[in-house]
Amino acid sequence: MKLNYISLALVMVFASVFTANAQEDKNLFNHLSVGITAGTPGIGVDVAMPIGHYVQARAGFATFPKIGVDTDLDINTPSVSGYNFPESVGIEAKTGFTNGKILVDVYPFRSSSFHVTAGAYFGSSTIVKAYNKENGILKELADYNATATAEEQIGYELGDYLLKPDADGNINAKIETAAFKPYVGLGFGRAVPNKRVGFMFELGCMFWNSPKLYCNQDRLTAESVGGDEGGIIKTMSKITVYPVLNFRLCGKIF
Repeated sequence: MKLNYISLALVMVFASVFTANAQEDKNLFNHLSVGITAGTPGIGVDVAMPIGHYVQARAGFATFPKIGVDTDLDINTPSVSGYNFPESVGIEAKTGFTNGKILVDVYPFRSSSFHVTAGAYFGSSTIVKAYNKENGILKELADYNATATAEEQIGYELGDYLLKPDADGNINAKIETAAFKPYVGLGFGRAVPNKRVGFMFELGCMFWNSPKLYCNQDRLTAESVGGDEGGIIKTMSKITVYPVLNFRLCGKIF
């Protein structure tokens, strides 16, 4: 949490100090550029304007493309009298998220394009979704569980945890992070280029807190899952920072 407050404080300091300077040099919002971005946050567009000779501000959005991975989960009980449950179920997991952004670039040296950036990304909290590929295929299993005791419940094994379908016969899982993600970074290039066309390169960190795994609204933890899968969840929960590598091609409109 300290890093969140630090990044927000940087934005406030940069904005207050350099806005005062911008009023003196009369280079306040007198240019506009439009950029196309590509990198680990996804593909996006943004606009930028100067706040003096030492500060430029950007606003826009980026979308990370959907990438799917398939796997199978095995049932914990092979058979139950009178029922014919699928012994395994195909699961498809997809990444994909969209974020807006507001960033402030500070140029310590007027003659250099080196800059320090602070701001935030905001938008999607869900970064991965997983679900059974055949909709409603587990309806019979859901009906059985609705009348079974806790000891008789049947599901699909994820370590020591049983993934059980909802009332509609589906398994839905997701990984969530914070919707508001403070950002700090550094790079080269100007958000509003001196010439008609410019290029930016940037490295930074998006602070999205500890990722959490849910299945049908129940949160899964390393302790509840156990085994190797529980170890994976424990490791995942420690990845509180998302690395940002971004390239931006921009053109000055005026």
